[in-house]
Amino acid sequence: METDDKKGERNEEPLGFVLGAAARKLAKFYVQALAGQSLTPAQFFLLRQLWLEDGLPLRDLGVRAQLDATSTTWLVDQLEQTGLVERKRNDTDRRIVRAWLTDAGRQFQTKLVPELEHWEHALYEGLLPYHTSDEIASFRSVLATLINTLPEGDDLWKQLSVSWDTQLDLLRTLTETIDEKG
Repeated sequence: METDDKKGERNEEPLGFVLGAAARKLAKFYVQALAGQSLTPAQFFLLRQLWLEDGLPLRDLGVRAQLDATSTTWLVDQLEQTGLVERKRNDTDRRIVRAWLTDAGRQFQTKLVPELEHWEHALYEGLLPYHTSDEIASFRSVLATLINTLPEGDDLWKQLSVSWDTQLDLLRTLTETIDEKG
């Protein structure tokens, strides 16, 4: 951790900024890796979820791909227009819409899964001169914790605000008690 010697303050970037910068660079990496394909990285990651489990309800598909409902619907629309997926309503509950791979979507899997493994290997090899395998595994673990434990959207801010308000109230009470006792 870097500190400013004059004030003892932290000079490092906030974690969210650093993660955002890394995410933007990785997005560019995947855009370049998918050049020449008819998929965007977002479509690719959504399609990948169907390769792992075909016929997911749109809601589950979005959760697994870390997307909101609007983005999921929009991306499934695009994948449907390109003939890679099709939507079908659930027979038992007509309200549930599922996304299913078409033959073309399965063919993309055969082509892109080996390429994805190649890209992931390239990323991993790019990190090895700077970090050990254990550090990379720990980093993945930290990222999984962030993804799995941070609430969605405004919920995080609301949760932190309530916590801070509670702590401030406790501090005010403590300060007032000390002032009254002298």
